[in-house]
Amino acid sequence: MCISRLLNPSAADLLMYELERQAGHPDANSTTGVVVHLRGAVPDLAGLRDHVTARLAGLPCLTHVLAGDAPQARWTPAAPDMTRQIRAQQVDSGPEALEAAVRLLLRAPWPEGVPTWRMILLHGHEPDGFALLYLTHHAIQDAANIGAVFETLFGQRSGQGQFSVLSRDVPSDARPPLRQTLSSAVTLLRHARKHHLWQWPDHPLSDRRDLTWIQVPSASLRTAARVGGVSTNDVHLAALAHAITQWAESAWPRAADRALPVLVPINLRTADEVAAPGNRLFLAPIDLPGGSMSVSRRLAHTRAVTQP
Repeated sequence: MCISRLLNPSAADLLMYELERQAGHPDANSTTGVVVHLRGAVPDLAGLRDHVTARLAGLPCLTHVLAGDAPQARWTPAAPDMTRQIRAQQVDSGPEALEAAVRLLLRAPWPEGVPTWRMILLHGHEPDGFALLYLTHHAIQDAANIGAVFETLFGQRSGQGQFSVLSRDVPSDARPPLRQTLSSAVTLLRHARKHHLWQWPDHPLSDRRDLTWIQVPSASLRTAARVGGVSTNDVHLAALAHAITQWAESAWPRAADRALPVLVPINLRTADEVAAPGNRLFLAPIDLPGGSMSVSRRLAHTRAVTQP
């Protein structure tokens, strides 16, 4: 692990904290995470805490906090409080009760002085199973980092440093050519300009959030991807564009036929920074296809814009 790189937060890390500071609604925070559904008897809470504690040495993202304000902000070591950060909660029977519990826990404030993550053992919603809710602040962990955390804590790897989420096989201290750096900067600046697509005086924008869930078997995504000759990411993005476009036909007609601008995070972590705190990603701007069309056609158009 490259310690010097651990100490310096990225611009994305600082942005996540600033976005939460300016949020005007409790759901508009920078909390991210995952719910893992498991079968069998509910595990012992003390045993779960011991299990996580024994593996903390390989997970700097669970043992650091962001201290100071920009530009002096640095990642500094901090010991987790297992009694506060790993706990159990019984919920009522049924998936709705589980979702209600998750909704409330997403709004819970972070304790001071400890790393911003928590793990809640949720049980009672089904007779032969339980769920592990893992939450963290997006400034300290991105999606690839969360995957590495769960593989380190609960997975089996064939060798040290082998994770399924890695996408780069280059040294973490390698510097890109100046031309590549300038090209990336120009791309981000060009797509960062305001497009005013969702600004309408009759319907002012709000920072409120309504959280909903729907179950989609991962096998369905893989099947659709295989049939369409695309990735599961393409299926997800096409479904997102299809849903928003159909909604806009009646709720926001002026945007229904317009392309949908989105930023797709691309994982840039290397093997020696797989569990480092902070975000290691590049936001690639793309325009998802808008307008009325069939699902298969939208999927084909989505593939065309994501392939580069």
